[in-house]
Amino acid sequence: MNEIQPVNSPAEQTDRHTWSDEPALERPIVALDTSHAATGYNARSPREDESEPETLGAVALAPSPAAPGNEAEPQAARGVSVVINGERNTTFAAASQAFHYHSGDHVEPVPVPDEDLAACAEGRFVPPTTRWRDAQEKLAAHGIVVLVAPAGSGRRTAALRLLSHMYGRPHLYDLEAAWQRPNVKCLQNIPAGGCLLDMSEPAEKLPKKGFGVALVQWAAERRRQGSRLVVITTESTWSGPWADEASEVVVPLGSPDARTLVTRELAVRNAVDRSDLLDDHRFQPIWESMPKAEDARRLAELIAASADADPQSIVDEYSGWSSWFDTFPGELHARIVLWSGALCDGGRRDSVLRMSDALIAELGDSRNPREILGGSISSKRFASAHIQEVGDRVKLAPGKHGLSSAVLRHFWREFPTQQRRFVGWATQQAAELPADDAIRVVDALVELGVHHRAGAVFKQLRDTLAPRRRSLAVHALSTAALDERFGSYVRGRLYTWLYGSPPQEVIDLVAEVCGGPFGVEMPGPALARLRLAGEHSAFGSQAVAEAWVSLAEAQPALVRAAITSWLTDERSPRAGLVAFMALASTDVGSALLFGEDGRELAGERTRTMVVDCLRQALGDPDATAAADSIIRNWAAQVEEGTLPWRVVTDLLGAVFTGDRHQDIKRFLPEEKLPDPGTLWHEVLTKAFYPSTLIVPTATTWIQDE
Repeated sequence: MNEIQPVNSPAEQTDRHTWSDEPALERPIVALDTSHAATGYNARSPREDESEPETLGAVALAPSPAAPGNEAEPQAARGVSVVINGERNTTFAAASQAFHYHSGDHVEPVPVPDEDLAACAEGRFVPPTTRWRDAQEKLAAHGIVVLVAPAGSGRRTAALRLLSHMYGRPHLYDLEAAWQRPNVKCLQNIPAGGCLLDMSEPAEKLPKKGFGVALVQWAAERRRQGSRLVVITTESTWSGPWADEASEVVVPLGSPDARTLVTRELAVRNAVDRSDLLDDHRFQPIWESMPKAEDARRLAELIAASADADPQSIVDEYSGWSSWFDTFPGELHARIVLWSGALCDGGRRDSVLRMSDALIAELGDSRNPREILGGSISSKRFASAHIQEVGDRVKLAPGKHGLSSAVLRHFWREFPTQQRRFVGWATQQAAELPADDAIRVVDALVELGVHHRAGAVFKQLRDTLAPRRRSLAVHALSTAALDERFGSYVRGRLYTWLYGSPPQEVIDLVAEVCGGPFGVEMPGPALARLRLAGEHSAFGSQAVAEAWVSLAEAQPALVRAAITSWLTDERSPRAGLVAFMALASTDVGSALLFGEDGRELAGERTRTMVVDCLRQALGDPDATAAADSIIRNWAAQVEEGTLPWRVVTDLLGAVFTGDRHQDIKRFLPEEKLPDPGTLWHEVLTKAFYPSTLIVPTATTWIQDE
C-alpha cells in the first residue's frame, strides 16, 4: 500500500491591515498586486456553456509542476493578508480570496471548522467498516478519492481524517461550490493543500461529458504540486457517463461501527458512566440495524442528556417515536390538525386551527356550512390529533421530546408526491400568522429541509416570504446557511440566486442574510455575496446599506480592503461604488468612513477615494439621488457637530470642483449664493478656488505615496 505521508505546512502570513491611513505606515491602504498571475483569478469565472465537452486543456495549472514523485510543498498565497475574526475563519491571504471577483460559477475555499476536525482526533475517530484502506491507497496514488456514501454516514469525518494526516489545519479547506453545473475550471485557483469538495447535492445542471476525466487529470497535476482532493457524494448524485469516467478513484464507503462510535462519543461528552446502558437488550435492535454515523452520534447525545437511565425512553426518542405512530389518525381532518400542530408546536390554538382549515379548503372541502357547524368542535379535533390544549396554546404530546419533528419527517417519508403542496401551504401560513407562531412554522420547515437536504424548501421560503415578510426569510436562510449539515448548499444558493438580473427583493434578502449571523461567523463568504449583490443592486437600498454597516462594524479592515480592491479594479467598480454609497448613506457608516475627528481621511489616497466615489455617483443618473442624500446627510451631521467641519467642507469642495460645479446648485436655497460663514459658502469657495485638493482621476488614489 502507498502510505500517506505528512506534507509540511508553510508559514502563515501575518500582515495585517486596519482602517488607518496614517503616514507613519509608509505603505498604501491595500498593497494590491492586480496582475492575474499574482491573484490567481481571471476577470470572471467561465460559464459552463463556454466549453463543450470539458477538457483538462481548458484548466489553468501551475507553469512548472514538480516532477512525479517529487511533490512540492503547498505554497502560501501571495498578496495582502487581512485578519478575519469569525468563528469559522482564519487568516487568509487576499490572493486566495481575491475579494471574490466571481460573477459566475466558482468554488470558494473556506477553513474547516475546528469542531469538524475534532471528530477526526485519535481516540475519537472510528474508521468506516468497509473500504477504508482502498480510500487511503487511491488518495495516495491519484491525489484524489471520491467517497460515495449516504449523507450522514460519516464520510465527511472520514475525508477530513484522510486529509488531516497529510496537512496542518492552516492548509485544510472546504471547497464550497457555487455553480449551476460542475466544472473543473472552477477549481483552477484554489489554494494548495488538502481540499474537501462536497458534491452530495445535485447541481441545477448535470456535468458535461469529460468532467470525470478532467477531474482526475487535474487532481494528478495538483498531486505533483503537493495537494490532495477528497470528494464526498452520494450514489444517486454521482451517476451517469461523466461519473463512470472517474471510476478508478471512486470508493463506496461504509459507516463506522455504531456501538464503538457511541462509546467514544459518550467519553467526549463526559458520560462514560452511561456506557453500561449500551448492553441493555432494548438497544440490541439498534445495533442490528447498523445505523449511520449521524444517528449513532445522536444516540450518544440522547444518552448523555437523558435525565434518567431509562433505556426505553431513549430508544423511543431515538427511533422517532415509531411506536407512537401505531395510533396515527386515520381520518383526514385529524391528520391535518396533527400536521398543523407539529409545524406550530407550542403556538396558539387559533393559529393551528387556522392552518388546518386553510389546508382543508385548499384540498377541496366538500362539506356545506351546515355540515361544518355540525361537525366536531375544536377540542375534539385536537384530541383526535393527540394534541393537548394548555390555555390558549397547544402542544403535541409534551412528554415526548422531538415528536413534532418526527411527525413532519413521517409525512415527508409517507407522502412524497405531496411535499411541494405541503411546503407551499406551510410557507403561505407563515406569511399570515402572528409573528411568534410564524417563526415556529419557519423553524420547523428549516429543520425539515435540513434533515432531508431538500433545497426546494428554502427556495419556497424565499419566494413566499421575501416579498411579504422578509425578516422571516432572512431568519430561515441565516439559520440554514450556518447549519453544519446543509449550510454549504444554502450558501451556494445565496450566490447563484444573484446570477443574471435578480429582482431587488432577492438582492435585499441575500444582503440581509450577509449582514446577520452568517456575516459575523463567515465574513469572507458573506463579503463575496455582497459584492455580487452590489453588481446588481439599485443605489440607495436600505437593506444593502444596513448589511454593509453591520459587516463593517464587525470587520472594518476587511471591508475597507475589499471596497478599495473593487474600486481599483475594472472588474467590480460598481460593486465598490454601491458598497461605499451604502456605508456613506448612514450615520454609522459615515462615522466608520471618517473616523474620530476625520482621522480616517488624513491620508490623501483615502480622501481622494471618497471624493472620486461621490463624483462618479453624481455623474450616474441611477446614483444621483443617493449621492445627493449622502451629501445632505453629511452636511446635517456637520451642523449637528457629529462630523468635522473642515474635513467635510474640504471633501465637498473637491467633489463639486471642475465639471461637477453645476451640481452644487441643487443644495443651495433657491439656487442663491449662500451667506458667508455658512457651510455651503465654504464648500462653494473651495469648489471654485481649489488650493490644496487635487481633482481625482480614476487612478490617483491608488498610487503609492
